[in-house]
Amino acid sequence: MRQGRLIATGAMLAFCLFALWQSLLLSLTDRLGPGPGFFPFWLALIGIVLAVALLIATAREPRDPSDDETRILPHGPGALRWLAIVALLAAATVAMAVVGFRITMLVFNAALVIALGERRWWAIALFAVLGSFGVYYVFTTWLDVLLPTGWLEF
Repeated sequence: MRQGRLIATGAMLAFCLFALWQSLLLSLTDRLGPGPGFFPFWLALIGIVLAVALLIATAREPRDPSDDETRILPHGPGALRWLAIVALLAAATVAMAVVGFRITMLVFNAALVIALGERRWWAIALFAVLGSFGVYYVFTTWLDVLLPTGWLEF
């Protein structure tokens, strides 16, 4: 498990370094305040600090002789959840342009919560509705951010 954490944290560090480099290509400020590179810069910098701290902590922890270092990816029920989440993300990416944000996120959120083990129907419905229609309302009404409506214009 330690080797898997080291690899995942190293990948996250590489991603944050790339994001930092890309954010520096944008202006950090403009005449109205923060520019387009401001938030990506600071998020990438925070991610780098956290990834380095996690790398150091993981590298310093003692090796457990009973730990099976041959497996990096999860196995058993954890692997099924992992595969379900990756499949749901891929399906949501494809569906977003076709059916729009609200319907895609409604189905995605419900399926995600079920894949993670929730079985109470009211909790699934509440999370799905708030995570799709609620987020859509907040972003389009309060923040004036356009989200995809899809071919159905819904």
